[in-house]
Amino acid sequence: MGREESTPCIDQTPPRPPRERFPALAPIIDYLDTLTGRADLAILQNLLSESRITRDDVHACCVFGTRGYKRNTVSRSEQYELVALCWRSGDFTPIHDHHGSSCAFKVLEGTGTEIRFVRTPSGLICPTQTTPMPPGYVCAAQDDDIHQIANMQPPGQDLITLHIYSIPIKNMTTYEFATRISPDAADAYKQPVGIAART
Repeated sequence: MGREESTPCIDQTPPRPPRERFPALAPIIDYLDTLTGRADLAILQNLLSESRITRDDVHACCVFGTRGYKRNTVSRSEQYELVALCWRSGDFTPIHDHHGSSCAFKVLEGTGTEIRFVRTPSGLICPTQTTPMPPGYVCAAQDDDIHQIANMQPPGQDLITLHIYSIPIKNMTTYEFATRISPDAADAYKQPVGIAART
C-alpha cells in the first residue's frame, strides 16, 4: 500500500526542541541543523551506522497508519527531514528514485526488504537485487537510484525505520515495473479455462 501523508510526532506541552525530546537522536539532529545545503550521502550513512537508536528512542513517533505506511516527522528544516516510518505487514512504497536528494535510513525494528531497479533501453525498469534488511541495517540512495521498500514479514510483524532526506524529497519520480498489457495481446489472456491460447 502507498504511504499516508507525513504527520508530526505527538506534541508535548510545553513544546520542546526535537533534540531534547529525542536525546538519542541529538548528535544526528545537531549535525542536520548545521546544514546549509544538501548533505553528503556518506555522512548520513555513517551517522546512522554509528548510532544505537532503538524503537524506544522514538516511541512518540511510532504511529501506524490505516492506509499504508505512516510517515512521522521527528525534525525538519529547508535542508532536511528526519522521519520515523511505521509499516504493517504488506505495506510498501511505490518504486521511486531520489531526485536531487540524499536519502539514508536505518531499520530499528523488524526486517524490511529493498528491491533495486535499473532503467533498460526499452523504457521499462528491471529488478536487479533484493536485499533483506534486518534490525540495524542502513540503506542509502540518491538521485537516480531506483528502489522499493516493503514490509514482507507475516501479519502482526511490524517494521520501523528512521529516515533522513536532505534535501526533503519534493519531486521524486515513481515507476511501474511494467505497463499494462497491450490491446493486441490482451485477447490471448482471456481464453476460457482449459483452452490453450495460440501464439
